[in-house]
Amino acid sequence: MKRKHAQWDIKTVFAENRIPKVDIARNVMEKIQSDVKQREAFFVRYKVGIVVCLAFLLMGTTGFAAMKAYQLKNEEGQVIYQEKDVTESGIPVQSPDEETEAFMSKLAEIEEDLQPGTAVAVYMKENNPKKRIVTLSKPFIYHDLPSLQQKLGNGLPVKAELPGGYVFEEAAVEYEVKREYNKEELYERAEKSNEEYVLQPQSFTDSILSLEISYRNGNDSLHVKMTPFADVENRTLFQAGMEQRKTEKIAIAHTEALYSEQAMKDGITKEIRWVQNVQGSPFLFMVETRAEQSNKDGLTQVMESLLGN
Repeated sequence: MKRKHAQWDIKTVFAENRIPKVDIARNVMEKIQSDVKQREAFFVRYKVGIVVCLAFLLMGTTGFAAMKAYQLKNEEGQVIYQEKDVTESGIPVQSPDEETEAFMSKLAEIEEDLQPGTAVAVYMKENNPKKRIVTLSKPFIYHDLPSLQQKLGNGLPVKAELPGGYVFEEAAVEYEVKREYNKEELYERAEKSNEEYVLQPQSFTDSILSLEISYRNGNDSLHVKMTPFADVENRTLFQAGMEQRKTEKIAIAHTEALYSEQAMKDGITKEIRWVQNVQGSPFLFMVETRAEQSNKDGLTQVMESLLGN
């Protein structure tokens, strides 16, 4: 499992010092980074990295076909999940200048060098006229199930095995960063330093931002991600190329879900996503695989297993 790049909200990337979540489907990345190596894990898909964010802004006036939108509702008829075409996001489509490109590319390099389970506040002297300070972090990685279960307690559903013969391989847990730093102190340190940037280690809160688990059956892998999803209005997932996906709404045990298939360069991606309450709090669940023998029935069985925890 490799987890690359911090999370960036494209709308606010040039104004905020931390980067909330935004979900852009994998085909965006493939459209704008066709020369990028094949993804080594599912986890990259749900992170719009610094370089990917920059590439998205470079898309110019590239258009997409007819807009689509999907919603999931609970048993009371309330909307608990929604996704829309990226053209509805209000993201400014423009080419960044060289200064911005250099700023974001350097941040990507810094984040790549972070160790798992660490976070830092970064102030860069060059290409940073607004004197932004950005926090970068890497999730905690677990290679054995007992250690993960001990860390999580009895909260999120973590299975040793899933239907289809998939067995736990490893997991990544991301926590919210406390962001405890003094801007003026970082500015002062930077002035006295000959380095391009200065770092200040940061600590984490106990609030989970995401749990991402990889399962394996021989050469096939299946990936599960769980993310807090209480504020559906402000957590709309914007997807690109929605017309290229085959998507249908289904219901399992009175829970609505979206099942989709999409042809990629290295196979057909099958995915199912739904919102599920965990100890009274809603979480967005996303399950994905490119296994050839996998289909809708297989993923619905996985969903049933997680719903029944």
